Amino acid sequence: MQNIKEKEENKSLDQFQNRLKNRFILEGSSLFGKKQEFSNFFEKDIETTQDFTIIKMKFERATLREASSFKSFLDKTIAEENNNIIVDLDECEFIDSSFFGVLVSGVKRLKAMGKKFVLVFNNQHRLPIFSATGLDKVFKVYNSVEDAVKS
Repeated sequence: MQNIKEKEENKSLDQFQNRLKNRFILEGSSLFGKKQEFSNFFEKDIETTQDFTIIKMKFERATLREASSFKSFLDKTIAEENNNIIVDLDECEFIDSSFFGVLVSGVKRLKAMGKKFVLVFNNQHRLPIFSATGLDKVFKVYNSVEDAVKS
């Protein structure tokens, strides 16, 4: 029993340390005016399907700090891939309005290109935010990447 508890505490500590590291990298880079390589924060998976580019978020909190770097990453991905996009937000515990703004701009750009932009967000407790804000009319939200690909 003690071993299980220690593993859970270590996992929690690792997650906290990763959040701090990511936050420091983003804030430190912006303070010094440095360009940041985004591969540590967002992960593209193009092996799953050829019709979709899948972007997996590696943040627990998607806030203003992450929004600006994600916007650059998303713009670059849209320009290079010219593909439908699935954004997997399963690891996100919190999404603020500035990050939603970036997602909405992605929807608009892809819609103008005749492409799809869908979200994967499999957390029933946080899904009401989409309907309460009217974002359920903007985004197609699926429970899994597989469901989104089938759409």
